[in-house]
Amino acid sequence: MASKNQCRDESIKHRANIQVSAKSAVYTFEMRDFSESGRYLFCSNTGFVRLHDQVKIQTLEFEGAPIIDALVARLDDNSGFAVEFLQ
Repeated sequence: MASKNQCRDESIKHRANIQVSAKSAVYTFEMRDFSESGRYLFCSNTGFVRLHDQVKIQTLEFEGAPIIDALVARLDDNSGFAVEFLQ
């Protein structure tokens, strides 16, 4: 898949653990960077999601963080995936 950064907002590099709920399963990944409109998560096997799947994400950096609805916006094989927040 395309590996070019297609974010519409400037990304800020920051590592944090992010919980992702997708298709009745919960996963934890490391975030590579974030922007006002989404996040990029490291993931060596992106087979559990498809482009345009809706997921829920939550940072594990602090207790009680909001759960955010997001859409899988980009998949990078053997690297990770980007999610865009739903408004």
